[in-house]
Amino acid sequence: MNIKKFGIILFLFFSTLAVSAQSKAQFGHIDYGEVIRLIPGVDTAQIALEAFTKEFQDEGEILASEFRKMQEQFEILANDPNTSPNVLKIKQDELQALYRRIEDFSEMMQIEVQNKQIELLKPFQEKLTDAIATVAKTENIIYVFDISTLLFYKDGKDITRQVKEVLGINDAQ
Repeated sequence: MNIKKFGIILFLFFSTLAVSAQSKAQFGHIDYGEVIRLIPGVDTAQIALEAFTKEFQDEGEILASEFRKMQEQFEILANDPNTSPNVLKIKQDELQALYRRIEDFSEMMQIEVQNKQIELLKPFQEKLTDAIATVAKTENIIYVFDISTLLFYKDGKDITRQVKEVLGINDAQ
């Protein structure tokens, strides 16, 4: 009987400790977008990404202009009663081939720009993630949410200021 009571007392003691530890744990939130924009060097990476994207856009505009010219020429030939069906078929095939080339280029461009964005911003994202983890550990926070994806938040701890401090970002920025 004494062992049974001792077991119950031990169970209650450890249950209380577990509940106590959980009640000290907190939820945190941060404006991820705001903070990442303020990290030194992100603006330079963004400018590099825009320049990279512009190169593709310029190439895309050249292809689109080429397509419009070819389409106009095709319409002129299609409206000319002297144009043979074979010539029309060849021109139509050329037009469709250019259209497919433009579609392929567009898909490739999106992938390349996305990869470049990841390449340029990943070091800053890792730096921010490390700073968030540091603050969360210090503040005994078990979850940190980005407020831009939350519809409602209450009673969580805003760790934006502390994360900025860890990153060396002046609040006046």
